[in-house]
Amino acid sequence: MIYDLKLPHWASLLPCPFCGGDAELDADGEGVYAGCAAKQCLIKPITDTYRTKRDAIRAWNRRPS
Repeated sequence: MIYDLKLPHWASLLPCPFCGGDAELDADGEGVYAGCAAKQCLIKPITDTYRTKRDAIRAWNRRPS
């Protein structure tokens, strides 16, 4: 399955709570997830995998900071 990983016009991802770096959407065989994209981040947090970009974005932006 191919996923369009560009952020929708209405969405933005909050920075990583550990390093302050940018977050991005990514996909695996199951669906879409959000995670830290910064190379210097030692934690590299990610969300669970979701069926939609909207759900992955909501999960990332609701995580504790």
